[in-house]
Amino acid sequence: MSSQSWELKNGATLLGVVSLTEIDQPWFRCEFTPSKGWGEVEYLFQEQADAVDSGDQQRMMEAIGAVRNLQLKLQSQAGDDEVITPIMIQIRGNKANFRY
Repeated sequence: MSSQSWELKNGATLLGVVSLTEIDQPWFRCEFTPSKGWGEVEYLFQEQADAVDSGDQQRMMEAIGAVRNLQLKLQSQAGDDEVITPIMIQIRGNKANFRY
């Protein structure tokens, strides 16, 4: 992986910037800085976090599926063509974790 920061996009909408702080395979641990588009999807990530905290497997699968249905992309900020499609991404406040 060549870059350490990515633009988190939902289609053409910029949701925020994800900056790598640590790799804890299979997770990439990051800082998250929201952008203007974040407000449109923030509730889905909050529902996912609440579902994970609840331990309710059915609720977790539904919430993770709702985030996955966004078809998010991470576009490198390094000026290269790197695009990552996360299979799972979690955002809580200014912290983000993703895997691909």
